Amino acid sequence: MKNLFPTLTTLFFLTLIVNNALSQRKEDVIYLSDGSVIHGIILKDSSVRKIRIMNHAGDTWVFDLKEVDSVKREKPFEYRALMFNQPGFEFNINAEFLIRSNNHAVGKAVIPGINLVCGYRFNPYVTVGTEIGMEFYQWMEIPFSASLRIRTSKRAISPLVLLRAGYTIPAEKRADDWNYKYRSLGGYHATIGMGIERIINENSSFIFSFTYHYQDLKYNLSALQQWVQDRERTESYSRFRLSLGYIFR
Repeated sequence: MKNLFPTLTTLFFLTLIVNNALSQRKEDVIYLSDGSVIHGIILKDSSVRKIRIMNHAGDTWVFDLKEVDSVKREKPFEYRALMFNQPGFEFNINAEFLIRSNNHAVGKAVIPGINLVCGYRFNPYVTVGTEIGMEFYQWMEIPFSASLRIRTSKRAISPLVLLRAGYTIPAEKRADDWNYKYRSLGGYHATIGMGIERIINENSSFIFSFTYHYQDLKYNLSALQQWVQDRERTESYSRFRLSLGYIFR
């Protein structure tokens, strides 16, 4: 826990730097006298009387200067991002890889997990969803979650913040020991993190994120020997994770 604040602070400032760099991107825009608008890159070999521009599809257009009303430098127009960010349902699959754990049960091993998300994108900035997953601690667990994803930009590449919370139920029984019979009760979990979303086309995007995850797992211990008593036990896990996700609509 003591490393959480500086880690998230560093990620926050990195997110601001990335967002600022992306916001500085510009492209050439030619406004023609007939009302047409061409976005792209003006080629350096444009002559005195003509202007050449290569659009996003790689096609080169040539115009006489008398056809041109004005030439400007503007933020790129991203049609794919505009279409993908329309309100509507989306589905997401995430693969999560443990990179550090503060519990001795798994040490520093790379423990994978997976979760499936059904979400609704309200606008380019906010998506809420419900999730179900599969994770490994000492035994396999199934987390159910509500999630919130907040992007800082409506462009094709956007930094984002991830929040998730819910309840985890046991997927398999924990083995008994010499003194106790274990009954798994599950427990609450929460996740916070930051990442980058990259929109690929009108129907899909990728997400890369770094998160901090906290999990409580509760057990009811029934005595198997006369010299011990029944009791409750809670184990707490805290993990740093790298996640790769794919979103489709």
